[in-house]
Parts: sequence; C-alpha cells; structure tokens
Amino acid sequence: MKRVVAVSAVTVVLAACGGGGGSSDNAPSAPEANAAQGLYSGTDANGNVVGGVVLETGAFYFVYANTTTNALGLVQGAASASHGTFQSDNARTFDISGKAATDTPVLAGYNAKNSVQGVIYTSTAKQNSIKFNVVYDANYERPVALSSVAGTYSGAAGSTKDGETATFVIGQDGSIKGEGLSGCTFSGTATPHGDKDVLDATIAFGPAPCIYPGAKLTGVVFFSGSQVLGALTLPDRSDAFVVAATK
Repeated sequence: MKRVVAVSAVTVVLAACGGGGGSSDNAPSAPEANAAQGLYSGTDANGNVVGGVVLETGAFYFVYANTTTNALGLVQGAASASHGTFQSDNARTFDISGKAATDTPVLAGYNAKNSVQGVIYTSTAKQNSIKFNVVYDANYERPVALSSVAGTYSGAAGSTKDGETATFVIGQDGSIKGEGLSGCTFSGTATPHGDKDVLDATIAFGPAPCIYPGAKLTGVVFFSGSQVLGALTLPDRSDAFVVAATK
C-alpha cells in the first residue's frame, strides 16, 4: 500500500451552562467544542506524510504514509485539548504496512486553528517516541456537499491483516460501494459531519474472501485535493480499515 490516509483528534470538554433567572448552580453541563479541532497535514520524524482530522467530539484519527518506504498507518483514539496541551492516553497505532496494532499514547502542544506538534509514543511505557508536526487547513470550516464528492475512486486500502488496491463509488446520496482486487466487497454510507469538511462513515465487509466477513466499521472520510482519505475502526478497535484513493 503506497498512498496516504490521514486522521486526527478530538476531545470533549465540559463547560458550565449559563442561565437567566431561575437557573441553579447545578444546571447540567454542555459539551464544548475541542479547541484543537480541524483538518491537518504535515510530517513526522520518520519522513512520513501525516494527515488527519480533529473533531469536536473527542475522537481523532492521524494517518501517516510514505511512498518511498511503503509505510502506511493510522493513529486513532480520544484526546483532550486545553490550555495548549493535546493529550491522549488511549491512542492506538494501526501499522498497515507492518501488520500490527499497538497502544501508543500521544502528547502534543497545539495552537488553535494553527498547528499541533508533539510525540506519539511507541508503547504505553513511553520509553521511545516519534515527533510529528501538522498544520491546520481552513477547509475544515467549509461544509462538504455530497454532490461535489460523488464519483468513482481507486487507490490503496487495507487493514493490519493485509492491503490491496480497491475501487469504490460514493453516490450523491452518500452510499458507498467498493471492491478490492481480492474480490472482497464493502458497502456503507457517508454523511456530512455537521457544517465541517468531513464525512462520518460506516461500512460493512461482504463475505469471504474478506478477512473480516460481515464486520462493521465506523470512522471518517475526508478530502485533500482530488484524494479521498478514509479511516475506520472495528468496534473493539482491534483493527482498522484505511483508504487513500483518487478519482
């Protein structure tokens, strides 16, 4: 697998609700948008291209790739972002090219609507780490229209079990239908993530020869130029499905 998919991070921070006359000090809390939310692109210390999206809900997806070394992987989890610190203790790295999934905490600094830079630890022991630096993309603030992204795409796709070339179609109704060279099929739906340039996505694999026959995955799909990038995980986060394709 030689293309890039990216991903990124999100947090949920609770803020006290204000109120007019009659409100009490015990008014319910409301979620506050993550200060680090956005689309990002950049590099890491291994020379990989990194792309991602930080949502406002607490979920994040970072994707890295390198066409020279054929590296491809996804870092996914939930992070908090406050007072300039971006942190996740439950992040997992899905190394598509290395065929492994491991727990890899993330610790970084951020400047809202500017950049995120820090380290991804290679294990929960935090003895070794990989530096990364990604820059904010203002396209995040423009809502995506299904009519503008509908079409046929082809490129790299895979999990930690295997990778292959795949072709798929995104319909104007948000439907997704695709097939890999192995004959494995997948289908699902994509819906706009509010007013952001991101799609929430759900797919299900077909029967054998799919490695996970019938399995359902959820995640995100987003666009960088003519490329579509997708990152979805199994419910137990034991594996992920990563896509990087073009029309």
